[in-house]
Amino acid sequence: MEIRTLLTVSAFLAIQCCTPLTVKPPSPALDEKRVAALVSAFSAQESVAKTFFFSGTLIFKNQDTENAVQILMITDATLRAGTDDRAGTGACPYGRMKIEITHPWGKPLTHILIEGQRLQILDFTEKRVYRGSLKSKRLSRRIPVPLNHSILWSLARAFPALLKHRETGSMAENQFTLIDSMGDKVQHFELYSAEPLPHRVCFCKQNATIAFSDFEDDDGILYARQVSFHGPDHKVSLEIEIDRMTFNTPLPKAVFSIEAPPDFKTVHLEDDHPEH
Repeated sequence: MEIRTLLTVSAFLAIQCCTPLTVKPPSPALDEKRVAALVSAFSAQESVAKTFFFSGTLIFKNQDTENAVQILMITDATLRAGTDDRAGTGACPYGRMKIEITHPWGKPLTHILIEGQRLQILDFTEKRVYRGSLKSKRLSRRIPVPLNHSILWSLARAFPALLKHRETGSMAENQFTLIDSMGDKVQHFELYSAEPLPHRVCFCKQNATIAFSDFEDDDGILYARQVSFHGPDHKVSLEIEIDRMTFNTPLPKAVFSIEAPPDFKTVHLEDDHPEH
């Protein structure tokens, strides 16, 4: 099935995230029906992928260095991990997520397990297991991505999750914005000119941006083979290059476990409590 037939809307022009760009002459904004069609189509993408995993390359960049490692991302959205903290319009917080990061030659570096609000990090370099919640500031400092379910899902799914909102708005023909019940912008979408697909998505309150490119259509499930993330301070960014993505395959429970070697130390970090 062609991507064009899945999302039938107008073509769009690129603009800067979260800030409407003044164009001379100004381009016509999207009307409510077109925005509603986009929101509906993007939301439908959340429900079609129940389980998925991908392998590829993860590239970390900061002002001085660039490092490439291998990544395996495994996600099961069929379980909700016993929490009602719904971050988006779909099935947030999306269930369980396992991330395995290794050296290019295969040596394990870090395993990360997220189940609802619970977070575990197995650090092979430090020989430690860190346990806490997504609210633990000390845990969040170890991960260069805001510990927000919808941002994490968007990176794992290689397609943006929609945040909870009350209304929408558009100031140009290639963009639309989601607005919450307080009247604040929560998410801003820039779309490709040739296809009605997300190009850049800004999570406005987190001041984080994710860009999507090189889209594939896997029997109606859309995903980007190239995903890049820029955080609030723009000092650290990461890129994901997906080699292989597999959807809706049964996943054994064993893949969502973290087994630390006997000589590893366990560190409990409950919210802001110190290490002990």
